[in-house]
Amino acid sequence: MWKPVHLFAFKKKFDFLGQRKVALIVSTLINIVAILGVAFVGLNFGIDFKGGIAIQARAKQGVAQLDTLRSTVGALGVGEVSLQEFGEASTVLIRIQRQDGGPQCVAGAQRVLQKRAGAGWQAKPGAGGTGDVELTAPAALDGAGWRDAVSRVGLTILERQLPRGATNTAKVDMTPEQRAEWCQQVAIKQVEDAIGANYEIRGTESVGPKVGDELMVSGIWAVLATMAAIVIYVWFRYEWQFGVGALIAMVHDVLTTLGIFVLLQLDFSLTALAAVLTIAGYSINDTVVIFDRVRENMRRYKKLGLIELLNLSLNETLSRTLMTSGTVFVAVGALVLFGGPVLYSFSVAMLWGVIVGTYSSVWIACAALVYLKLRPDQLRPVEEQEKAEKAKT
Repeated sequence: MWKPVHLFAFKKKFDFLGQRKVALIVSTLINIVAILGVAFVGLNFGIDFKGGIAIQARAKQGVAQLDTLRSTVGALGVGEVSLQEFGEASTVLIRIQRQDGGPQCVAGAQRVLQKRAGAGWQAKPGAGGTGDVELTAPAALDGAGWRDAVSRVGLTILERQLPRGATNTAKVDMTPEQRAEWCQQVAIKQVEDAIGANYEIRGTESVGPKVGDELMVSGIWAVLATMAAIVIYVWFRYEWQFGVGALIAMVHDVLTTLGIFVLLQLDFSLTALAAVLTIAGYSINDTVVIFDRVRENMRRYKKLGLIELLNLSLNETLSRTLMTSGTVFVAVGALVLFGGPVLYSFSVAMLWGVIVGTYSSVWIACAALVYLKLRPDQLRPVEEQEKAEKAKT
């Protein structure tokens, strides 16, 4: 007859809850440091949130020369520029700060026009305090000619404002915010013109300041809504103490993950936000498994004290916890090593999430049940409670 195979056959019962005070003190200190880090150091927001430009370029011959590229792009006057290899030595990711729509941008638009539409083009800012741009062509153009010319510098969305008759001057009315958005496209075209001879542009991404702010607000609401939905689910499925314990564990996991982003200055983008949400889901999945065993044992062992009952439940689910965490850890570890720069922030966050999610399920969620004074007799059937009351009388 076949016998079951136990990968983790623990003979010793660990006193997990006996270390709850030390764990809570350490966790509280880590969370405080994480909050202070976010407040005073700040997250390294990616282009998704703070706005800016990302351009992926590949050298047509040989490897990417980062020093030469940095000086070339930096001389364009587009602000802060950062470069990094992107998967292979011939490919580079160029990141440029968010454009503010200043006069330097309009001067860049003039250079783009002169290169792409011919010499003689002029561009200058409109009246002070506005986002207007005045364009001058070397010769009179009709409506179609103007539309073709301004499309070269990303003004196509405002082509309805262009002159209909033949003229060599056009004024495009924009708000400062609209001009900042337009300047993102101008900066991309400047980079393309500057490096196009030696590099092939593989892809571009541009996020304006307004879109970045909207994504930030939406991301915060997504995290809060996810945590609220999970807590409500646990609250209705179990007693209120379980819901509060799950909430404390999730907040702990999210805060410590943000602390890792601050400590390592990882790029915090929409991908990183997805990692935070995934960590919350992973943590609650592990917590619910332990809570199920706790509730089952509360019905089974009616005279067992709460701490003993929690320790028993944790030890009974320990093998499952280690196997689940171990397999996820190996998979995420492979992403860290081989996933490349695009997934690096996500992978590191998830790797930390596996560790901290397992830790919080044991020492945060379960320890919270002790301090919230969960009573083992809460889940007894009504009949048993009535019998107990009659026996007392």
